[in-house]
Order: sequence, then structure tokens, then C-alpha cells
Amino acid sequence: MLKIYNFIYETLGVLILQILSLFSKKIGAGKKEKFGNYGFKFINRTIWIHAVSVGEVMLAQTLINKLNFKNDIVLTTSTPQGQELAKNKLSDKCKMITYFPYDTKKAINNAVKAINPEMVIIMETEIWPNFSKTMKELAIPLFIVNGRISEGTFKSYKKLSFFFRKVLSNYSAILTQTYEDAKRFVEIGAPENKVVTTGNIKFDIEKPDDYIRHKYIFDLNTLGKKVVIFGSTHADENEPLIKSYLNIKEKNQELKLIIAPRHLEKVSQIEKILKSNEIKYGKKSQNATFSNNDAIILDTTGELAKVYSACDICVICGSFDSTGGHNPLEATIWDKPVISGPNIKNFRQIYKNLCELDCAFIVNNYEELESKMSEFLSDESYLDRVKENCRRALEKNRGATECTIKYLEKFNREMYENN
Repeated sequence: MLKIYNFIYETLGVLILQILSLFSKKIGAGKKEKFGNYGFKFINRTIWIHAVSVGEVMLAQTLINKLNFKNDIVLTTSTPQGQELAKNKLSDKCKMITYFPYDTKKAINNAVKAINPEMVIIMETEIWPNFSKTMKELAIPLFIVNGRISEGTFKSYKKLSFFFRKVLSNYSAILTQTYEDAKRFVEIGAPENKVVTTGNIKFDIEKPDDYIRHKYIFDLNTLGKKVVIFGSTHADENEPLIKSYLNIKEKNQELKLIIAPRHLEKVSQIEKILKSNEIKYGKKSQNATFSNNDAIILDTTGELAKVYSACDICVICGSFDSTGGHNPLEATIWDKPVISGPNIKNFRQIYKNLCELDCAFIVNNYEELESKMSEFLSDESYLDRVKENCRRALEKNRGATECTIKYLEKFNREMYENN
């Protein structure tokens, strides 16, 4: 099976990526590095942490801020958005930030020679057959941290459990978010004694200094205004979301809107919709404020989690289409009520925990979204109760980072003692 995988991946997958990279800067980003040609070589052993994209980089930041290892940290990502965020957030904590290699023997060997890892930590779930096999052969401990498997992925992986059984046996340990995730890893082939539930690191998100909130209130001029934000919108959501805003605005004339597309290439689409509805808008990249706009497009990278702080109602998107939602905790940390569409498959357990304490709310369609937004806007006491619920929910679910680090430190200590 591995031979078939290598044939398909090396002869077709990598080749197709190389062709596409000629036409797409996004795909072509880090082209040299993805072959393991980094241009550096560490003499001392490092801790290699891989965070595929933006969400995983935020997770890695929480973990890195509390790690006590003396080794230098090398952080890799797979996407240019992840690279940009990592360099903005973690340049002072990481010795090097670069791209993860392709899953080919040559690229992996080049990467290992350059990075010289003592241990490799994969944030959430990236299962690479050749990479894991190489780590096993070189006796380099390999971990999945904050691991999760969505229902859809689980169904697909389970059909190939005969293949994943061998691959997952290469991992030193798989630390999962929930017992359900642990069960799924075991069912697709992971050795039961290597799977441990440590909780969800996302709940350990650190609230930034309140200076951030005051900064964005000032920068956007939200003081004394009611502001709703549509965070991480996808293409099919933009038009109906903006129409929902307009419907609510009929009874709340002073209501302001911030719309943050998940992918910045969709900014022009949002502009067209705003123009066609005669909504006066500006762009954050051009320092727009609500002093002369009803809407602001958040067309910058790495600011969404901070901008939530300056809003009254946070709608987490990617949940009204088939995407599966995005992380609601970036808003919850600011004590903001979270509303989501029905598709939350990527964050089902987080929403379960938040909904149980009435600080997140799932609606089935745009009409229900409008109704819930109206409820918040018309009842200040209700809004205050939800804010208090946000604080309670985070406090109740914290601790995964500490649990994860203790496990890694114990493993590292025992490894040295056995050697």
C-alpha cells in the first residue's frame, strides 16, 4: 500500500503541485523549502513543531508560550497564510520558521538533516506515511497534539484502517481533544496504549492585554455604537449575510458591520455586494473607521481575533455553507456572544461545551440568525448574562496545555533515562 501511495504522491501529486505553482503564488510559496532545501543546518537538537495553517499556528502559539524545553524551536507550516501569521506571532520564540517538506523520502531526509529534531510535534491531525516512517526509523519521537478526527474524515480513514494501522504505529503518542477523538484514532488503527485524551488546547487561549480592545475601539471608532461582525466568511455566505445585516438595520439604524472574509481574494466580491446595496464601506487596510462608514471590510491578516474585542455580536461563519465552521473561542475569550450557522462539524465539541453554558448559539438559517441578533440588540441584560457565561465556559474547560506539556516532558525525561 505504501508503494502505491508513493507512486501516486511522488509521480502525480508533487508533479501536479509543481505545475500549478507556475500559475499560483499561493501554491508556489515555499517551493524550494518544501523539498527540504532550507539553506540552514542546526548543530544542536531542536524541537520541531508543525502547524499546517492559521488555526494550527494559533494553537502552536499557546503551546510554545508554555514550553520549558531548552532546545531551539523550529516551526513549519504548509500555507503562506500560516507562514505570515507565524512570523508575526512567533518570530521571537522560534529559531526558524519555514515550510513543511513534501512527503517524499528525499525531501524528508533533507529536512531532518537541516532541522536536526530531537522531537517532532504535529498540531491537530496531519498523517504523513513517509514522514512518520522516517521518524520511526531514526528513533525521533513523533507526536500528534490536540488531535482530532472529524466524522467525515473518520468514515474515510476507517475504510483504509489496514493502511493507517501501520502508519499510526510509527507515532510515539497521539494526544487527543476528546474521548470521541481517541476512540476514532483507535478504530482507524492507532495502538490503544499510544492514544491519550488531554483536552482541547483551544480553550487555553490567552486573553490579550485589554489594551488591544481599547486600541481597536479607538482605531475603528466603535465607542457608543452597536457592531456586529461576520468572521471568516466564505463566498456563498457573503450576500445572504449582508442582506441579514440590512434587515436588522431597518430597526437598528445605528448598527455597524464588520465583515472578515476567510480568504482575502474574496474582498472584491464583498465590495460588489456592498456597493449594490448602497452600503457605505471602507477597508481596514486603508484605516477605515465608523465615523463615516456603515461597514468595514477586514482585509488584513492576523487581526480577526483582536477585532472581535471591539464588537457586540460575533457571527462565526463557514457554518452556513459546507465548510464546517471556524473557531468560536477567539470571540469567547473577549466575553462576546457567539452565533453560528448549523454546520459546525469542525468544532462540534467546542460548540457543545459553549452551548451548554449559554454563551454560543446555533441557528439553522439566516432568518434565525436575524432573530437571534435582534434578541441581543434589544436586551442589554441578556447580553450581560451571556458575557458572564463566556467567562465561566473558558474557566471550566481550561487545562489541556498543561496536561499536554506534562506528558511531553515526562516522555522526554524517560527517554533520556532509558538511554
